Amino acid sequence: MPIPILSLLTSDIQYALNCMEIGDLIAFSLCSKRTKHLAKSSNRKIHSICAEFDTGSSIAIQQQDDELFFDFDDSGTELKRRNGVEVWRKPEFTQSDWVAHFLSIFNKSMIHVLYIENIEISHLDSIKQIIPKFNRLEIGDLSSDSVAKMAFFKLAPIAVEHVVVHKNVFDYGNDVSKFLTQNLKSVFFFDFDNPFKLELNDLLKAKIENLTIQTANITEQELNRFLKIWMKSNHSFYRPKYIKLFLTKEINREDVLRGIKYYSGSHNCQLNRADGKTLLISIRARSVILEFQ
Repeated sequence: MPIPILSLLTSDIQYALNCMEIGDLIAFSLCSKRTKHLAKSSNRKIHSICAEFDTGSSIAIQQQDDELFFDFDDSGTELKRRNGVEVWRKPEFTQSDWVAHFLSIFNKSMIHVLYIENIEISHLDSIKQIIPKFNRLEIGDLSSDSVAKMAFFKLAPIAVEHVVVHKNVFDYGNDVSKFLTQNLKSVFFFDFDNPFKLELNDLLKAKIENLTIQTANITEQELNRFLKIWMKSNHSFYRPKYIKLFLTKEINREDVLRGIKYYSGSHNCQLNRADGKTLLISIRARSVILEFQ
């Protein structure tokens, strides 16, 4: 004879919850305020919660050996897991409510990854409301230029740790540096087929702490001028701490360092400024790494 789970002792309930698959635990948590509290207090560990918005929207809950996908539409949500597809309906729940519920029961403070692909620009404000905080933003290469640019300016400032842009969003008709002057922690601009053209002023104005660009189109002369200006800029603040550029063509190390006093190490060169600041620079055939200390 089945025994109602809520009639068990608290310790027995917690044991039962710990034996549940993640999908069943989520379903249990949706039954009432009490079941939500019990699910939350079970402290089940998951790897991450990720959100993707393209032609539709979905949430992925990742565990060590399992992954659940929740696809949302106006009628409810489809749960895809190993043993099939289930349709869940909770009419009073908005997508924001679903996200908040998942974060709450798994004791997560934010979505781990927000992935944007080919959406309408008008949806970006709604996404900010649904996902108010996330650790990492990724903008896919299938996004239109206008969507990718607007997603960067609207969503990158609220990414806690990292931003990855999988296409060239630089607008050569305007100021490229407007993308690099955002006060962001870490950004990776990535496009093999359409390189990012950089000039001296773009590097001088950069405010991203950790910047990686693959691939970049910049000359030895521009890099040389940047290093010379940095050497002369005593007591000035430069926010970037790390810049890595993968290049479209091989560069000449001597041309980059021409006319600059430096100390050569086994893997890099060290530039010492009069105010005590140092710059470690590593130059390979098709890459340059700048570490500001």
